[in-house]
Amino acid sequence: MTAFALPAFGSDQPPAFATAHSCRDWLSAQPLANPAQAQALLLRQINLLNRFAIVPAERLKILELLRDPIAFAQTESARKFAGRPLPLAPPEQAGMDTNRTLWQAVQTGYLHCLAACLAGDANLRPHAALIAQRAMGALRAELLDIYRAPTDPPAQLWQTLHRVFSAAEELGALAHPVNDTLQAEHPATSVAAAYAQTLLLHRASPYELSGRQLVQVERWLHRWGGKVAVLNAPPAEPRVPPLVVDPSSNAPETTVAEGGGQLRWLDLSDLSRSVKRRIAHLQRGESPASLGLGEDAVQPGCENLLKQLYQQWFKGGAARLHPRRAGGGTCRLVTGIDAIHYYLSGKIFRQPGQGDAMSKTQADEIATFGRVATRHEEDYSQLQGFMVEEWRVLDESPTGFRLTRPLSQAGGRVGGGQMVAIMPAGSRSFLLAVARWSRLTGGAELQAGIQIMPGNPLSVALRGTGLTAINEKYRPGFRLPAVPALKYPESVIVPAGWFRAGRVIELYDQSARQIRLTQQLDRGNDFERCAFDGV
Repeated sequence: MTAFALPAFGSDQPPAFATAHSCRDWLSAQPLANPAQAQALLLRQINLLNRFAIVPAERLKILELLRDPIAFAQTESARKFAGRPLPLAPPEQAGMDTNRTLWQAVQTGYLHCLAACLAGDANLRPHAALIAQRAMGALRAELLDIYRAPTDPPAQLWQTLHRVFSAAEELGALAHPVNDTLQAEHPATSVAAAYAQTLLLHRASPYELSGRQLVQVERWLHRWGGKVAVLNAPPAEPRVPPLVVDPSSNAPETTVAEGGGQLRWLDLSDLSRSVKRRIAHLQRGESPASLGLGEDAVQPGCENLLKQLYQQWFKGGAARLHPRRAGGGTCRLVTGIDAIHYYLSGKIFRQPGQGDAMSKTQADEIATFGRVATRHEEDYSQLQGFMVEEWRVLDESPTGFRLTRPLSQAGGRVGGGQMVAIMPAGSRSFLLAVARWSRLTGGAELQAGIQIMPGNPLSVALRGTGLTAINEKYRPGFRLPAVPALKYPESVIVPAGWFRAGRVIELYDQSARQIRLTQQLDRGNDFERCAFDGV
């Protein structure tokens, strides 16, 4: 019989309710519209409930009543930490910790019910499929929060997932239909579908997805989870390689050679056909909404995301133009647009036309020492908190690096889609780059995947044009030369949100000139890289 590590029951500290009726009354009197307050109230009561002996069927009814308010509070709380650069600030980390703790408490509640099913409770046995699906749903919700502030999932999470699967299998409940109202668009599901959803969410390389993409993938998996068949033997003629799991392990998937005990094979053939067919329809100009991909899915991002998922799910991971090789040594890195501009240009950013104006302090220094003291420039980076960090190179390719630094080392925060500057070993100047992903590993290190922007950057100043920009100040920017060998046009790095096809802006290098933005080549959280031409 499958065993779970669950808290023992007692009667010393009863929760505010011990029946579904009293739980409904309690909920109606609580200030649940305030997410933070609701979280604290719900967490306290469900923790008490998990340690209090009540009739198992009543426990299940109570947990079902609590699902909607818990889901609302958790979704709102996730806004504190989702998509934030790493490492998280203390309030953000506290928000994530609270979310995970509450999801774990919900898991424990349903695991109590599942354990009662395994022990032969006649009242709960008919609901075994629902109970196992709910436990997996809470576990996947915790996993989604882990990926929203990218961290390596603990081995215990996968162990629990596999044990819930094994319990449902033992109870003959894998394929029984279950209705899940939290999956509003596609409520029909099953334990097998929930199991596949969770494993495919991990296989989607979630660290490289934006918060919006992560939610999109989770929603698509609600629709597609039922297309995956869980088998006790390898599929006879699979269209694509199956996903192999070892239910006795603490890893999300395994290989036949590595696996022990009784392996399970998830046949992805139907899912691969469905995804490939949608990609083909999108390429023919059909709308994402007409293909069931969501009213908010837009092109070309929808098609690109599907292609990325197809590669991750069915082709063994992302295809690389350039092979990576094991790295060594260190790489210097700078975060923040202002700091990047400072270290790239070697001077403080000033409004064009004001650089020649001499302050009274500078005039006094020339009169006294015959020159302006350099300490102002030297102190500037310290006053602004700018710093050059040393990161260790894990692996590299001609276009990028995988870097790591200890969390104990002082440094800036790094998030996916953030512009950085790097100076590889042996180089004498910084290059512009993008952090495509970042994640915490082993609880002690920050890793980042860095993609270089080709060409030697030039620091410039930028501002808008037109009547609304008469008093607008210049902002730091960069210009990148054309790289014909890579088919990269000349481009300019502007602040996020600036691009509009045909927009005219002013670029100041040695002198001011107007340029017209023609195409958005790349977009991150704090920048846009645009092709341009002269006006």
